[in-house]
Formats: sequence, C-alpha cells, structure tokens
Amino acid sequence: MAPIPLTVGRARVRAGSWRGRDDLAYLVPLTGAATLTTATLAGIRDRLRENGFREVVTAAVGPSERDMFTADGFTDHEQLHLLRHDLRTHLPPEPTKSDAIRRGTRRDHAAVLAVDRATFDEFWQLDDEGLREAIDATPVSRLRVIRNDGGTVIGYSVSGRAGEHGYLQRLTVAPSAQGGGRGAALVSDTLHWLRRRGATVAWVNTQEANASALRLYERLGFEPAAHQLTVLHRYL
Repeated sequence: MAPIPLTVGRARVRAGSWRGRDDLAYLVPLTGAATLTTATLAGIRDRLRENGFREVVTAAVGPSERDMFTADGFTDHEQLHLLRHDLRTHLPPEPTKSDAIRRGTRRDHAAVLAVDRATFDEFWQLDDEGLREAIDATPVSRLRVIRNDGGTVIGYSVSGRAGEHGYLQRLTVAPSAQGGGRGAALVSDTLHWLRRRGATVAWVNTQEANASALRLYERLGFEPAAHQLTVLHRYL
C-alpha cells in the first residue's frame, strides 16, 4: 500500500506499508499530539485493519505524541537521539572537489539502496518507495552521492529544508568505506548547503545503539536536543 493520507476526527496521518511489507503499516502523524486521542487512534487502527495490516509502527515522534500513542496501547520499539546544529555558528570545513561528492539522480537510486542494505539492519533499510519518501519529505531537498576511484557509489546523503529548519534525513557510507572521512564530508556538505539556502538550524536523529554516528555528529558541531524521539509499535 502506497502512503496515503487518512483523517479520523481531527487527526490526520499518512499511512502505508513499511518497507513494502503487506502486514506492517507505517504511521506518520500530520497533526498535533492533542488530536491523537484514543478514539481517533482506534479509528485509524480500524482503517489499517481493513487494509489487511496486522501490525503498525510509528514514525519517530516526540514526547507528547509518544504519550498519546502509549495511552492507546503502543509500546516503545526504539529510542533515537535527536541532535541540532546552530548553522549561525562555525561550520566544519566545506568538502573539496577531491572528496568526489556529486549530485545524485534517479539513475543512482539502485546503487544508493545497495549501500543502504549493506549498512542498516533489516528493519531500517530503505526500499525505493522509502527513498523517494525521504527525498520528498521537505519542500526543498537533494540527494548527494560519494564515489570511490572506480566510480562506484559508496555513500550518500539525503537532506532537506523547510523554512529556517534543515534536516539530514539519511546518511550512509558502505561498511567497507567507513573510517576515511567520507561520512564527515557528506555531513559538512549538507551543513554548508543548508546555510546557503537560508536555514538557521539543522536536525538529525540516529539510533541509540549507533555510537559511531553519534560521535561523528557531535564532532561536527551537533548537540543533543532537549528530548529524544521514539518509534512505537502496536499489534492490530
């Protein structure tokens, strides 16, 4: 099921299949926490069951939304670190042409997804639909790829901007290419692009277990936000 908007009462969400699975739904709240009442969530769950889903996971949500989902029987699936970077402060050096970072196109999607599968656990791996959704999540976005000397894509980033807020939606470097500064180059490339486009703050999240990513972001000027994000799960 491709992502579609659902409205129940005052609650609006976007719902679709998680990574192409017919039994697992992915739920993205589009309205505030106050609209996610037990009644509206029950109605949303009914709609998901009608479409054949047996389980549902949420997007990463903040504490207020987490409380509403928990009251409806959802349980924590995973905690994520949320970090912010004040783009009005000093940025790390901008990558040079020698870093081989280039604009990504649709022709690169297959190679990008291959890197993604080699890097992330199965639950977090993107499929083609998930990659398109990450790229389309903000009004302005871009896909960047980094290649080795042979021209093979070995890393990529998806970043976007909405008003003064910038987002590093996805960052991946193939395991065989990690440790050479390519991840840092992609992050720095994103930060400079966001500042040129008028963003004043950049946001990124990462899994609690991904200590290397957390160290990278903090080394490049990101700081922990006031709260964490949570992905929640519920059987239908």
